[in-house]
Amino acid sequence: MTDSSTPLPPAGWYRDPAGGAAPRWWNGTAWAAANTVPADATPLPTPAAAATPAPAATAGSVPPVTPAAPAAPAAPAAPATTPGTYAAVPPTPSYAAAAPTAASGTGTNTGTNTWQIWVIVLMPLLAIPALFMIDSAAFLPQPGDDALSSQLRLYSDPGYLFTMVWGWVTFIANIFLGIYDRRALMNRGVDRPFHWAFIFLGGFIYTIGRSVIVRSRTGQGLAPLWVSLAVQVFGLVAAFVFLANVVTSVMTTF
Repeated sequence: MTDSSTPLPPAGWYRDPAGGAAPRWWNGTAWAAANTVPADATPLPTPAAAATPAPAATAGSVPPVTPAAPAAPAAPAAPATTPGTYAAVPPTPSYAAAAPTAASGTGTNTGTNTWQIWVIVLMPLLAIPALFMIDSAAFLPQPGDDALSSQLRLYSDPGYLFTMVWGWVTFIANIFLGIYDRRALMNRGVDRPFHWAFIFLGGFIYTIGRSVIVRSRTGQGLAPLWVSLAVQVFGLVAAFVFLANVVTSVMTTF
């Protein structure tokens, strides 16, 4: 039944409400068949013709209306899962498979025992053989010697001269070795290594401080300390043997 209070649009060509590409004839009360031109229809409008107002809807027929904008596509429904089953989850890597990282305090895995520290540690060994080359009689005054003659005889002894000169060479060389050793440690990533100026207190003191600092920074680097301790013990034994020879010479002379 048609609502008499709602006026219907006049007869004419309108957009097909069924979605067809060709316009469709509206005779004022009902739609003509699709893709047909009724006898009472007016000629088809040109494409440039202005659109006419859409007729209002009625209960008995569908008036022409302007189609609404297409709705947004609905989101695909989530696939149903079978009860009692779970989606496959990729296995997580274990802690044991994690890639190893460099130890903190060093940027690389390079060792901390530079060639400079080994030279500092081992150089005192070269002075030990010269110690036994010293003539113990040079320390004892000879009959008829004055004070100057005794001193000249001591300083003219080859073993004593070599020991004195080698001591100064070792001291000066240790300064440069300490500088380059600290620089090498910094290049290898050791944070704030032991300062080279402690070399003025002796190579053994520098080796102790350096080894302790390197150990606290990297967890390694104590080998030079143990070798230096062995060299010092060997040097003390050699010094006691030399002093025993001097005492024996004194007791024999007097």
